Amino acid sequence: MFVRRAFTLVELLVVIAIIAILAALLFPVFTQSRERARTTSCISNMKQIGLALPMYAQDYDEMYPRQDSCIAPQSSPLNPVPSASSGCLGPYFGQRLNHYKWEAWILPYTRNVPIFFCPSRHIDNESWARNGEIYNAYALNLSITGSTNTYNRPPTAYGSYRNAFTGGGVAGVQSPAETLLVMEHFFPGVWSYVTPNAAIQTAYPLATREVWERALRPLGQIDRRAVPHQDGFNIAYCDGHVKFLSVGQFLSQCPPQAEYPVSSVPNPFPSSMTWTVMSRPIWYRPWPLWGLQ
Repeated sequence: MFVRRAFTLVELLVVIAIIAILAALLFPVFTQSRERARTTSCISNMKQIGLALPMYAQDYDEMYPRQDSCIAPQSSPLNPVPSASSGCLGPYFGQRLNHYKWEAWILPYTRNVPIFFCPSRHIDNESWARNGEIYNAYALNLSITGSTNTYNRPPTAYGSYRNAFTGGGVAGVQSPAETLLVMEHFFPGVWSYVTPNAAIQTAYPLATREVWERALRPLGQIDRRAVPHQDGFNIAYCDGHVKFLSVGQFLSQCPPQAEYPVSSVPNPFPSSMTWTVMSRPIWYRPWPLWGLQ
């Protein structure tokens, strides 16, 4: 007569332990695979953005986008609904079109809003719904493009015009394959130093290594808000190609304060995208990532 033998408690515990060990070993692999897929998707997004900006420049006398204007409600997918906006002058900026909403400048060339959101970052829903501004995604290098703040104010107003230190055009970038145009960041624009001229300010890259070290790796630990993809992030260069850089690789291409002195160095998270300095920064050798030649 056949007698069915049941598993003993010890055998069940052994099987459970084996399954737990396998899960512990495989879970990080699955997590890394998902993150690699998100990183690849992010690269695809930035590739489209990186190609759209030179296309824009080609149509606008070789100048990168920088204008400050007002557009009609719901005339762009980047505008929130009229009830959530009060025009272009505040308290919300749903219809405002400037460097806080630079994606609208190149939207005719991409025709795709979702590419402006990194799949590894949380969307700032408040800024998006209220102002149509995309925070915590991709940042335009304002020291290369420049920006204007001239809507409804005279061009001679203090700080109304910020000109890129390279001139704001394609011709001013000497090493387009090495100079960043867009990077992953939590502001819409990459931080920049600005000179305090009354009418026209000049934007220089806030490239100081010590600032980025504190921002990306405070207390020696990577900040996932700033570094979403394992140990690095993606950068789109002025020639349109995209490259992943680890935090260490990025920092090695940033000039230390001793080699890029400015009158004052900001804390790692300035409240705005610009930091006023009393005089232009000085650099003693080329730093091509930042266009410092």
